Amino acid sequence: MKKYPFLILLALLCLVVSVSGCVSNQNQTNNTTSHYSQNGISFDYPGSWNTANAVSNNSVAAVADPNSVASTGEPQTFVLIQKSNATAGSDMQTVYDANYASLFTNTSYQRVSEANITVNGAAALENVYTVNSTSATMQMRAVWLKENSDIYVILCGALQSDFSNQQNNFNLVVNSFTVQ
Repeated sequence: MKKYPFLILLALLCLVVSVSGCVSNQNQTNNTTSHYSQNGISFDYPGSWNTANAVSNNSVAAVADPNSVASTGEPQTFVLIQKSNATAGSDMQTVYDANYASLFTNTSYQRVSEANITVNGAAALENVYTVNSTSATMQMRAVWLKENSDIYVILCGALQSDFSNQQNNFNLVVNSFTVQ
């Protein structure tokens, strides 16, 4: 009689393990990826995403989820890579601080968090913030890296309501990013 609780527990454990493999989040990165390698950088991105026109200042690459395109024609889930030369004598922290001191004077931008992180073994800075507009609230994650005299910003954006669901996609890009 004492063996039955053990067998029931073992059967329940097997059931939980087998069912857990069937649960998925539709917004997670699928198993296919694409690879970007141009303009002196490379990174992986979700296979269901497309490269996009990078039109903002200092942009070198952009990828976006085609299923997130708004009525304006702009994607609402994207990753944009920017590159700028650090001015002589300035370090990344100084440029980062100056950028956000200016950005957050605009009340449409609200800081959510910031952190020191590591990307591919290199020190990086991360700033997460929201942007309120008349049409939607976006949440952004900016990861700053310095390579030689260049500062790269990996800007990940999504609707605030979908931002946490996109973290696996954003991490795919950030964690695979390299300067060639």
